[in-house]
Amino acid sequence: MPKIDGFENDILVVHIGNLYRQSRSEKPWHINVWFNPVQEKKSTTLANLPLLSRGKILNSIHRKENIHDRIITVQPGQTLTPTTLAGFPDISRSDSVRNKENAQNAFSIAEQSANGMLISYIPQLELARAIFLVNSYLCRACLTTTTLQQEFDVQHDVENNHFDIHVLKTANFPLSAFEQGGTRQILAWLLTNHLAMTSYKSIYQHFYKNYESQGVWTIWNFSFEPPPMMNWRLYVRGRFAKDQSRYLVEEIIGIEIDDEMPDSVTFINPNFIKKELNDDSGRGGAGGGKSQNSGSGYEIDDTQTASDQNQTVALEGDLTWVKFNKPSKVTKQNQIKPVSKLSVNKKGEDEGPKKGSTDEAYRGGTLPSVDVGGKQEVTDPEPKCASRFESFNRMLSVLRAKHSCKILSEETHDLPKVGRSQQHLLKCGSARNIKEVRLSLENKEFVLLELDTSDGSKMLSTKILFGVELSNWSEQFKEIITCVVSPPTPLSWPNEKLNSLYGEEGHKGVHHPNKGTEAGDIPLDSLDSWAKRFMSNFLHLSESG
Repeated sequence: MPKIDGFENDILVVHIGNLYRQSRSEKPWHINVWFNPVQEKKSTTLANLPLLSRGKILNSIHRKENIHDRIITVQPGQTLTPTTLAGFPDISRSDSVRNKENAQNAFSIAEQSANGMLISYIPQLELARAIFLVNSYLCRACLTTTTLQQEFDVQHDVENNHFDIHVLKTANFPLSAFEQGGTRQILAWLLTNHLAMTSYKSIYQHFYKNYESQGVWTIWNFSFEPPPMMNWRLYVRGRFAKDQSRYLVEEIIGIEIDDEMPDSVTFINPNFIKKELNDDSGRGGAGGGKSQNSGSGYEIDDTQTASDQNQTVALEGDLTWVKFNKPSKVTKQNQIKPVSKLSVNKKGEDEGPKKGSTDEAYRGGTLPSVDVGGKQEVTDPEPKCASRFESFNRMLSVLRAKHSCKILSEETHDLPKVGRSQQHLLKCGSARNIKEVRLSLENKEFVLLELDTSDGSKMLSTKILFGVELSNWSEQFKEIITCVVSPPTPLSWPNEKLNSLYGEEGHKGVHHPNKGTEAGDIPLDSLDSWAKRFMSNFLHLSESG
């Protein structure tokens, strides 16, 4: 992930404080940040907020997976009550940190727990960071009144419940950030939902009402009005007070938004480009400017300005995620650009600049323009993919009803893009999916993996895995699906990798019935025999394990 210049490696964020900048100045907003060990530098620009949260390691040289430890659900009748972090009794052992942290605005929410009433404290800035302030652009834009209106032209087709959103040529929103599914969903929701936009605008309104002038400085303790959040779920990392009656949210890892979305949204810009090979040797990849980058090797210099002489590069960093319970089909309208296979092969990977600035780009800027943050989309694609897995789902019902199998979880994922391979896409260009099912039989657990080959590219058996440890599964699953689409043998189960993970007797393939496999429409009379083959393999794996 990208680093912020001027800070040491592997430092712990212990305090995120007020915003400030010089009065009557166009210089960027800064935010006070304290670390352990103590750093000589005490702040960074607001545009770097997506990289910051309490209890997080900044400038980490080891990438770590974000894991939540609690889920907070906003139930009907519950309210987010404005308060401060002073309500959390064990904020810090240090007087200086405690005094500064106590003043920070928060929301409290009460819920019944096994030990009685539990009150959770959510810093207001962290909640806004999870909902709206997902990248550098939206962090800068929140303290203006006109940026979004001037840079996006929103047109509503009421009859079809569809929006066309024109990203104007003058817009500073990084085009490469439209490759991030979650960022695209958040922006579409913000620009089409009145209550979401009202909440975002409240950031500036709270600033204008509550800022303080201290000499040459304008200072503000962040606050805002959140949107209605009934039935929303926050996946959080934090810590309990000693008596277990209070909980401090340090970071919101993921957020489920239960809100209205249009049926579809299309972002339009002439610079959205999709490159396609102009011969029959294969299909090209999606373009649209410089793609987002993991941020590895990049340093953000918050003392320098950004130049408009390059297209802004989106640096993903350590992505948090968003899921919309009522998803919308949010796409970007690509222009097709034919390219030759020779030119594609000659073009190397663009590593981008080593240093960049998250300041707003302009002609006199000194460093290449970059944008940090973004959202990963984990909106469950199951509804739109259900038809592709219809026969498989029916077979699962047979296992449950006739063979006493218990379905523990079901998730559907898009396959990742690896290099220039296009095997992560169906022939029609839609994402190719893989369904992951965890089930149990007689207190023994199995994982089933079913790959979507509804385009007839290649037929694969369903893969059964035995001996999967839940603590390791997330990383192992990423390795498996990457191998599935990786050359030289794409769209095949990586048996050597599975052997190394679970042993030769720890995984088995179960063939589909012969009839109806290409269309994914397996006859009902074949489901029983299909389910029996699964049961036979379950028993075999259990005995060998």
